[in-house]
Amino acid sequence: MTGSRVSHLQAAGMRFGAGLLVGLCLGGLCLVGYGLAVLGSTPAMAQVGAPIQIGPPPTDPGRDAAAPLVPAPSRETAPGAAPGASVFQPVPAQPVRPPQRTTVDGAITINPVQRLTVDATGTLTPTTGGLPAEYWSGTPGDVALRLVALMPAAPESRTLRELARRMLLSAGPAPADLAKEGDLLARRAEQLLAMGAVDDLTRLGERVPSAALSIDLSRPLVEAAFVRGDDERACALYDRLTNASTDIFWIKVAMVCDARAGLDAKVDFGARLLSELGEEDQLIQALAQAATTGQGGAQFRMVGAGPVHLALARIADLKVDPEVSAIASLPVLVGLARGSASPPFAAWLEAAERAERAGAIAPWELTDLYDEVSVSTASVEAALAAAEADPGPLGRAILWRVAEAQTDPSARARAIAKAMDLAEDDAAWRQTARLFAPFLLSLDPGPDLDAFAATAVRGLMATGDVGAARPWLQRLLRQSANGSDGAAGTWLGLWALSRIAGGDDVTPFDLQAVGRWWQHLRTIDPQQASVRASAALALMAALGDPVGDDAWRGLVAAPPVEVQAVPGAAYAYAIRAAGQNRRLGETVALGAAALGEVALAEIAVPALADVVSALGSVGLEGEARRLAVEVALAHGL
Repeated sequence: MTGSRVSHLQAAGMRFGAGLLVGLCLGGLCLVGYGLAVLGSTPAMAQVGAPIQIGPPPTDPGRDAAAPLVPAPSRETAPGAAPGASVFQPVPAQPVRPPQRTTVDGAITINPVQRLTVDATGTLTPTTGGLPAEYWSGTPGDVALRLVALMPAAPESRTLRELARRMLLSAGPAPADLAKEGDLLARRAEQLLAMGAVDDLTRLGERVPSAALSIDLSRPLVEAAFVRGDDERACALYDRLTNASTDIFWIKVAMVCDARAGLDAKVDFGARLLSELGEEDQLIQALAQAATTGQGGAQFRMVGAGPVHLALARIADLKVDPEVSAIASLPVLVGLARGSASPPFAAWLEAAERAERAGAIAPWELTDLYDEVSVSTASVEAALAAAEADPGPLGRAILWRVAEAQTDPSARARAIAKAMDLAEDDAAWRQTARLFAPFLLSLDPGPDLDAFAATAVRGLMATGDVGAARPWLQRLLRQSANGSDGAAGTWLGLWALSRIAGGDDVTPFDLQAVGRWWQHLRTIDPQQASVRASAALALMAALGDPVGDDAWRGLVAAPPVEVQAVPGAAYAYAIRAAGQNRRLGETVALGAAALGEVALAEIAVPALADVVSALGSVGLEGEARRLAVEVALAHGL
């Protein structure tokens, strides 16, 4: 194993271009006479921030800007060729489908069976939560590659994230016109890594035959293994590729594996080689120096860290105090959330909250950390005050522990309500609802909790449990029928959300109900009534409710123009076409890409309604309704 890593560094130097001949003798290791030039790595790319246009870009957004869609031809000299001669690898021919055949009378058409390639690999099938096998039907290969690369790592919508995860893990034939077999699988793996889905990615990798483990596919698998602490697997994958992996990323992997083997001289050599190649990664240099010469007093803040940096810090047992808010890598956050590199508890907790909010870890992984927070339950008031003084992760942990400890329903409801009130934004509010869901489910509607009814209904619907919200709504209706103005007002305030979440199973759609709800909105919030009513009716129409054309003119009000995020025209037309033509994978990918990582409350409702409608058109009615609920809550319904 040791010898193969030395060979890798030699091969890397020989392949880094011809130009500057140097001789290096570092730590007793000498390499003489190889050319140095920087070849860019190909990190996993995911859309971050506002939506961006789909267009026919000159380069593939899933790779470095300078990288072609087809790997660059090799310029190594072939045996027997003249010095300096180039050997260009031919571009693989695009697969050609066998022609259709028909019976003699033309009455029956026999379609050819598409050969399944490694790109069809998946861990999910329709019976285990995956999409139907033909989910790429109708989508060209280059479009599929581009759309997967454009999908965001952390969409605010939990529904869209879960749909994206299912699509990336679903088994099924890839588009037949992919230029290179394995490209789509590698792109899916890169996206899963960017999403922090390291466990899912590992299981996907286990389904791939060893012979099909390309360099592009191996990179995300190695990074996922480092995040999970499976260094043996990561280094075994690296050793397989020693003679083929030539970019800077693999030099860093070699440093981690050498640190694991206790080969400090080789770790130091790798750091110096990176410096010679012009790689400006100050964090890997500092980590390597600390790993080989000892760490001083300063702890590493891990800003800009990727899985390789985290693995080196963990393996070398370096002290870290991560600046969690400045870490952009979801895989690193997942590693920290699981205790990798032993961060201080406050950073550990913050990383776990961010990872769970993005959907990268399960809620129980975060609440297990909440259980580590010591809280005195002698005074609920004191605990609530302590949480209010520190409304971040620690405050939520305190309130979770208080709610967990209470046997009195009213005291438990107060803790839940306080946690909801302290949530700093819509994403934090939905996370709070998700984490406190077991306590919400433990409460039954009754006279002592009537003031908590609206919070209970909105929280339960945020978690997708419409059935659990129904008893609260039924009590409100009974009280309203008995003349309770308070209950009637609460019910009307929840009518639109209830209709969007449950359809006819919860409340019917009729003109009288719409009229009463509209009048209630105008009474309690005349400034925002038109905006909220427009959002609600747009979502209902997207779900198939019979919202008549005349309803809209009654909602026209000032201001006529709202400044909100709107995906580009290409997205709007593309997602409508994908939905109408029932192109399932294309619809899911476009829906996620169109919204990006922008907060749902900041996106124009018509664009959100387009995504809801498209999901329903391709048979994802349940997901469409759950997305509509997320949008409704974000827009104040």
